[in-house]
Amino acid sequence: MQMVKTLALSVTLLGYALSAQAADSTSQVIKRQAPQGITASFYACIDKAGSDMAVLGNCINAEKAKQDGRLNATYKALNAKLSGKAKDNLVAAERAWMELQKTSSAFEASLYPDETVADLQIAQSEMFRLCERADVLDKYLAIANDL
Repeated sequence: MQMVKTLALSVTLLGYALSAQAADSTSQVIKRQAPQGITASFYACIDKAGSDMAVLGNCINAEKAKQDGRLNATYKALNAKLSGKAKDNLVAAERAWMELQKTSSAFEASLYPDETVADLQIAQSEMFRLCERADVLDKYLAIANDL
């Protein structure tokens, strides 16, 4: 009987959580999953886009370009600070990360049967990975600046 009560309570709580989440904007749902470096302009763009898939795609692609630029700038700054083995390790790590990015995108493409959903989900995942990598490189750059 205790198990039935626990299950009922769990189902009730899940129902409340789902109804509360349904009231959230698309940007709020994305923000809960997103890494720290995603820009406020991205979230504003997403809210403005509503359910227009083409506009949502444009929002994601614009943010992806910003994150890629941020990652490249941080990588260059970090690379300029390093020398010897540390520099070689950075280059090797970045090449491995780029291969992982490519492989992860290919894997994700195989998961989604609907092409439009796949394109948006893959682009969002790529954007998140770019942001996460830029965040990591920012941390390394702060360490290198302190040396």
